[in-house]
Amino acid sequence: MPLDRDGHGTHVAGTIAERTGNKLALTGLVPKAKIIPVRVLDAQGFGTASDISKGIRFAAKRGADVINLSFEFGGAVDSCGKVKSVCAAIKFAAKRGAVVVAAAGNTNGEPVAYPAGAPKVIGVGRTTKDACLANDSRTGAGLDLVAPGGGLPLLGSCGADDPMFGRGDPIFQLTFSGPGFTRFGYPGDYEGTSMAAAHVSGVAAMVIASGVLGPKRPKPARVECQLEATARSGAGELGQPYDPVSFGAGLLDAARAVGSRATGC
Repeated sequence: MPLDRDGHGTHVAGTIAERTGNKLALTGLVPKAKIIPVRVLDAQGFGTASDISKGIRFAAKRGADVINLSFEFGGAVDSCGKVKSVCAAIKFAAKRGAVVVAAAGNTNGEPVAYPAGAPKVIGVGRTTKDACLANDSRTGAGLDLVAPGGGLPLLGSCGADDPMFGRGDPIFQLTFSGPGFTRFGYPGDYEGTSMAAAHVSGVAAMVIASGVLGPKRPKPARVECQLEATARSGAGELGQPYDPVSFGAGLLDAARAVGSRATGC
């Protein structure tokens, strides 16, 4: 079991699959899911393309149904040509049947960051508690879905000009906290597309486990189709008018995703 020295990965894993009845607190979206913990970043949140690609392959070889990539490369990485090993590993994982989900990035602007922008990846932006686009969520090419990630909305969105409209609520989840990261706590500052990607990964697992796409393990493209086809994008379903550049297919809806198979999926 890799030791988490930052808390970020455990927060993400908790959102996906924290167990019920643990006498600690919150629960994850799929509390009976099994986590394959793979640490590819250091205590400061940095890592190499080599380590990341090895981690993806490690998870895929062990039968992971969903692989969550809650991190982003810097702006200099704007194509698979600059992280060939990572994109090759993602392709390998997809061939093995894994749904790959990644954070779109938290630096505003277009397009989404890599690896979210890579082929075979569900790129996820984030929304606020009011279902508005968060102020620093990346948008544009490569954005497939949005999901709750906390924070404040963009200035002028949600029908308000006040940048403090909404409280900027974070995503609460149990994780390790300092000093030493040896005890569980509830740090109140976790917000970002990492948290949004965790929600999509959790619901992807729900779709697979529910059998809504049939009794056999569905191919990744079918799971993505189901998530996108059931996302919220209609009038009144978001905190601001729907725009595919900002919201991709729309806002993740877990109940719809496991309710019935969407046409074409």
